Amino acid sequence: MNEIILIEDFWKECDDANFSKEATILFFYLLKIYRERKCDEIKMHPNKLSSVVKGFTPANVASATEELAIRGYISYIAPTEACSSGIYKFVKALAPKRIRNKSAENQSQTKNNQTNKKP
Repeated sequence: MNEIILIEDFWKECDDANFSKEATILFFYLLKIYRERKCDEIKMHPNKLSSVVKGFTPANVASATEELAIRGYISYIAPTEACSSGIYKFVKALAPKRIRNKSAENQSQTKNNQTNKKP
């Protein structure tokens, strides 16, 4: 996962529509955990973030999780009886990016310009 590109995408999206304070906190906390563990799946008890960030409630974590999931940044598997931790995973950074081939675009544009010219 390229963390720099993920962060840049996050801030670009904020230009169009801001993330809530809670979603921003959760995003960067998950990124911190990812950097420490270098594991694609981040297992975290729902109350963990509440104990780390002053004034952050489990309801805040739930709404932030939902917001990041809706906007395509994370996937989340809720805790079960077998596992008391939720499982977070960054998904936006895993989606393949289309890389523009500038030389192909230029050739196509040149070809279009030549065919549109009148004799």
